[in-house]
Amino acid sequence: MVKNIIFDLDGTLANTSQDIISSLRFALKKKGLNKIISLREFKKVANKGSLNMVKKFLKRNDNKLIKEINFIFLNHYRKNICVKSSLKENVLSFLKTCKKKKIKLYVSTNKSEKNAKLLLKKLKILNFFNFVAGNDTFLYKKPNPLHLNKLKKKFLFKKKETIFVGDSEVDSNLAKNFKIKFILIKNGYTTLKPSKINSDFTIARFAQISKILKKLARLES
Repeated sequence: MVKNIIFDLDGTLANTSQDIISSLRFALKKKGLNKIISLREFKKVANKGSLNMVKKFLKRNDNKLIKEINFIFLNHYRKNICVKSSLKENVLSFLKTCKKKKIKLYVSTNKSEKNAKLLLKKLKILNFFNFVAGNDTFLYKKPNPLHLNKLKKKFLFKKKETIFVGDSEVDSNLAKNFKIKFILIKNGYTTLKPSKINSDFTIARFAQISKILKKLARLES
């Protein structure tokens, strides 16, 4: 039986691309770089944290400038973190169902912990989660399995009772390396086709997760 579910945040629980792209464009423009950023371009760099994202769009090996732009980006994003961002369809109802069933819920994201909690609070779902692990919460971040190992030690959950829900190859690699089942949400923040991402289950809507949980429970009985 599944007793713990770990979720990615961006592209999984919420649609956040417009606010992130807006803040990134703002930061680049502040440094004289007026760049149009498409959703596809964003998806190529969306899963490894803001510093990596800035570096990819700057296309220049200038660490000082990268850090300056990232600082501007983070400040602007924190103030505008939920202007156009919204929950994915059926997320709220599924979280409510999990709470009724006493399933413990966690978030694992490459956002900073502070920004992740702020976004979840503004989306009015922060209270559903037992813990939010950002890229700065532990010494290791996704997709390093030690990121989840720290979470496991903190809450003493069993791997066989835990699943990960995410939208990208980063989440897939994390779940695989940590040796837990992975549910892939389609149309997330990646340019890879679902068939190219290793998963135990692939779904289009959150409502389908309940059926997966029932199927896993039957297999164990």
